[in-house]
Amino acid sequence: MTVRSAAPTESGDRQSGRAPAYGPVCCRLLGAAGSSVIVLGGLLAGVRPVGEVAIELPIVPALRNSTGLSVSVVYVGLTMLLLAWWRVGVLVRADGVSVRGLATTAAWWALPFAIALPVFSGDVHSYLAQGAMTSAGLDAYRVGPAALGGPLTVNVPDIWQHTPAPYGPVFLHLAAVVTDVTGGVWVGVVGMRVLALLGVGLLVWAVPRLARACGVRPAAAMWLGVLNPLVLLHLVGDAHNEAVMLGLMCVGLVLVLRRRPALGVVLVTLALLVKAPAALAIAFVVPIWARQLEGRRPWLRAALWTATVSGGTAGVVTALTGTGFGWLRALGTPTHARTWMSISTDLGWAVGTVLHHLKGLDVEQTRHVVWLVGLVAAAGACLVLWRRSERLGPIATLGVCLGVVVLAGPVVHPWYLLWALVPLAAGARGTTIRRVAAAGSVALVLLVLPGGVQPSLAALAGALVGTATVLVAAAFTRRSSPGAARAGSGAWPGPMRLTGVTGGVSPGQQPTRR
Repeated sequence: MTVRSAAPTESGDRQSGRAPAYGPVCCRLLGAAGSSVIVLGGLLAGVRPVGEVAIELPIVPALRNSTGLSVSVVYVGLTMLLLAWWRVGVLVRADGVSVRGLATTAAWWALPFAIALPVFSGDVHSYLAQGAMTSAGLDAYRVGPAALGGPLTVNVPDIWQHTPAPYGPVFLHLAAVVTDVTGGVWVGVVGMRVLALLGVGLLVWAVPRLARACGVRPAAAMWLGVLNPLVLLHLVGDAHNEAVMLGLMCVGLVLVLRRRPALGVVLVTLALLVKAPAALAIAFVVPIWARQLEGRRPWLRAALWTATVSGGTAGVVTALTGTGFGWLRALGTPTHARTWMSISTDLGWAVGTVLHHLKGLDVEQTRHVVWLVGLVAAAGACLVLWRRSERLGPIATLGVCLGVVVLAGPVVHPWYLLWALVPLAAGARGTTIRRVAAAGSVALVLLVLPGGVQPSLAALAGALVGTATVLVAAAFTRRSSPGAARAGSGAWPGPMRLTGVTGGVSPGQQPTRR
């Protein structure tokens, strides 16, 4: 990690007679160690594969029977990774880390996840099955993986065996290429992760450039939007297709801001044809493009051009792939899962339960009504925000709108919050938004259990033990370090003060260009 003069160096510490501080190199090593421990814990508490990719080492089944022990191993790694990330944020705030250094650190931290089995979600197996279906000529928008059969469907969860794919034709054909090249389950998982890494690579390129255009320090945007543990755990480790969607979307927005709006709209539309939420980004191209036009009615002309280019791109891609628009009918597929983080789902269940006892109404019907109300409210809020996007800026407003859609939606997974977090990291200059995003990232990392265990007292105890073990060790290390109390030292951070690590730029402050 490249170190600026404002940050202490190990050589400087030795020359001054102090003990070497825990600086950028130590943060990089700590984060890599944390990632490795998470991967190790994933063998015990992560998604439990069967068939070709089953891990049947002699000691693993015995350790898996101890939920508390297996979960505690994962949480030791998670806490190590969070501490390293937070400490890098402090260095970013002190202008002690370059964008290139952060990209290198991200590569170090991502490497263990790149070669391991998924830990928190087995969706990658559904991707492989849907890709194989597309390659075999089956309509993944009408039938589920059960229609394919074979080894690629063995690890698809039962809830998704008979459901159509809610993803666009671009992603299905990328997944088909992966299955054609790899052929097996294990190599298929690696192939899908390579695809996810390409998407993260696009983010590494695009996020600093978006930040610079929005008046945000590029290093601060990289720390919050790319080095974020949520990206490492869920986009790299679990190979979610959000990586490709967000990568294409952000590159497209960079091109629009650089006065190449037509090409930018093409890329954002390709992101939409990976996963539907990118459609909101197309709406926010309009105000950016309008500012680049001269003459009368720039907003109307920009809207017409955007609709024409996007519609033409979608039509050409759909015709070339031959899949049709059946994926639009399947957008409700994710609602088959019930997630505790969805406000509308929880509220719908509560209201439905009360009305069932009072009026005999069906709980599921009530839940669907609450979902519809939530989505309509989200659409209204997004329209108001879009019309006032000049205040926050279009990129930051896009992030807020995506956050509203996620929070009001019927299904919320932790990686869904990355839809909002990435554009907010690049576009939000206000410290409040950035503090909420940073704190929310920490909370989501710690509140989501690995995919191989169910919520229980044993799992909770294991999570608390694993987290507490690392925090106690960190506190002891900080207390025993002679340079820990000095201002600007690279030792362990004290209490997690959000003010020191969010790294935004105030309206009157000029961003550091690098």
